[in-house]
This record gives sequence, C-alpha cells and structure tokens, in this order.
Amino acid sequence: MRRRHDEQGMDPIGEINVTSLVDIMMALLVIFIIVAPMIEQGIDVSLPTAEPAKIDVSDVVTVTVSSNERIYFENQRVTMDDLSERLSNIQAANPDAAVLIKADQDIRYGRVVEVLDAARNAGLSRLAMATKPAE
Repeated sequence: MRRRHDEQGMDPIGEINVTSLVDIMMALLVIFIIVAPMIEQGIDVSLPTAEPAKIDVSDVVTVTVSSNERIYFENQRVTMDDLSERLSNIQAANPDAAVLIKADQDIRYGRVVEVLDAARNAGLSRLAMATKPAE
C-alpha cells in the first residue's frame, strides 16, 4: 500500500487493484464465445426429407411433435387440449396465421393427424409440414 506524505504524517491511500478482475472477466468472455454456438435451443426432432417449398414466415406458429410423441407449442410442452385452445386463440387474433408442424419422422402417423385436426378444428387452414432438404 502506498503512503502519501502530508503535514500530519503518512496517510494510507486505498486503491482497488482490478487487474485480476479484468483477467477473470476476459476468461469468462472467451468461454462464452466458444460455448454459445454449441448451445442449441428447441426440441430435438429428426425431420423427414423432401423438396421444401418457401412459406411466408410472418404470422407462423410452430407446433412440434417430438420422438416420444410429446407436443410442444412454440417450444412449450402442451397437452392436446391446451394445443386446441391456443390454436383457437391464434385463429381469433389472426385468421391468416399459418401453423408449421415439425414432427419427428419416426413417430406414429396418427399423432401427426391429431395435431392437424386440432389446427383445422381451430379454423386454421394454412398448414405446413417442416422437412429437411433432400440431399
């Protein structure tokens, strides 16, 4: 600790050394820069392949059916009744809204039909199935 000389003698000068704090923050920043691209949000779904068509992404809601046949509305797990209610609310707010269905290629076909029926019963007619491009 440095001392300053004044008329009355030596007084301590308090200083904070931030060098180690800056070093730690830089190390954390580097770690986040490296790890952030590896973190993927969403539900893991193996999509079937097909020739994709372009859809207008405005006013699109996503319904995902995972490999264990769980249903997700905009990445939130829901029951079939909740899905029907949410789709009805979407249709009431915007009749031109589209529903993009992401379904795992290995699930039963009947589960996908249930989701399609829920969308149609809610009054939504713009339906699309998500696929990955054919190689």
